[in-house]
Amino acid sequence: MTRHFLFMCQPDHGHVIPHLAVVAELVRRGNRVTYMTARSMAPQIESAGATVLCYDSAYQSVDLRKLEDDPLGLLSLFLDESAAMLRAAERLRDRPDLIVYDISILHAGRVLARKWKLPATQLIPVFASNAHFSYLSSIYGGQEAERELPGWVDDMLGRTRDLALAHGVEADPAELWWEVQDSNLVTLPRSFQFAGETFDERFAFVGPCLGERAFLSGWEPPGDGLPVALLSFGTVASGRPDLVRTCVRAFAELPWHGVVTLGDGMDPAELGPLPPTIEVRRWVSHLRVLEHASVAVTHGGMGTAMEALYWGCPMVVVPATAVDRPAARRIGELGLGRVVEPAELTPESLVDAVLAVAADPESRRNAEALRRDIRAAGGTSRAADVLRRRAAGAA
Repeated sequence: MTRHFLFMCQPDHGHVIPHLAVVAELVRRGNRVTYMTARSMAPQIESAGATVLCYDSAYQSVDLRKLEDDPLGLLSLFLDESAAMLRAAERLRDRPDLIVYDISILHAGRVLARKWKLPATQLIPVFASNAHFSYLSSIYGGQEAERELPGWVDDMLGRTRDLALAHGVEADPAELWWEVQDSNLVTLPRSFQFAGETFDERFAFVGPCLGERAFLSGWEPPGDGLPVALLSFGTVASGRPDLVRTCVRAFAELPWHGVVTLGDGMDPAELGPLPPTIEVRRWVSHLRVLEHASVAVTHGGMGTAMEALYWGCPMVVVPATAVDRPAARRIGELGLGRVVEPAELTPESLVDAVLAVAADPESRRNAEALRRDIRAAGGTSRAADVLRRRAAGAA
């Protein structure tokens, strides 16, 4: 039976791209997918076979660098995005069988599910939270304060209540925000999740959902026999150009082939003259590079980390913002590479870390173990199965 799925996500590559293979798989199985996001992401969504429902997003016009270490500012932005999405949802002519929403705009997904009295599944491309681990507190509260609530929570609860009431939903705002949902799709393997053993059957840890990404250029190893490294800092590149330049300078001194990806946030010219062993791209298939890489250097973005571990590639992590720290901490705990603090970053310290990780058999063994866990988690196919069952009322 054909089902209709409504996906909802803000226009962030790090959140949208992990959904695309699942969207494509649902469409391949004969389902219909409507994807609500900003117009800037339409080409990627349409390439997966979905119909785009655009909303007026402020997300890409905001200086995210200024909000990275400001939890109230960042959460306020996501609440504003949720409000805009709920307005746009009124344009949808036929109700879906299932609402599938990214955790960043959880207010939109949870309010809309109650308003339309429909089942919903939450997409979690980062660490999941339950009574034993709070992702939000791990970012802003520190490792030892993961259950404490910061003072700005009351303001967010009030705004959450107002948003729900504007759509005729009378619910405890704390329930709307914190309550563990009945259906959660987590694009990590359980072994990478903090306190993974404490999450119950409401959480499906399917691992990264990977597939064809026609909008990314392909890549082939250069054939010069040099070891390969991927350097990727995602949207952090635009706000931390000095950090990126330091990392690139480090690889200019190494007999390695470095592939640097910048996205849209930084002009390659800002890196200055580079040796032929440094290849700078805006967009390229990380999966193709990581298949051949000995080390990945990243800020700790979950997408890049999961892609690296899909190929058993260890990492050097430079956590540039508070949001990056949980992943960096977990990579360090599991022995999947090394963490270099931004304050201690120099070309020399990065070279030392890269060479140490590349020569460390334990890091490679640990990354290979995560690779096996990822392959066993089910990925795209299992994710589509979970959503199909949920839409059919069997989950």
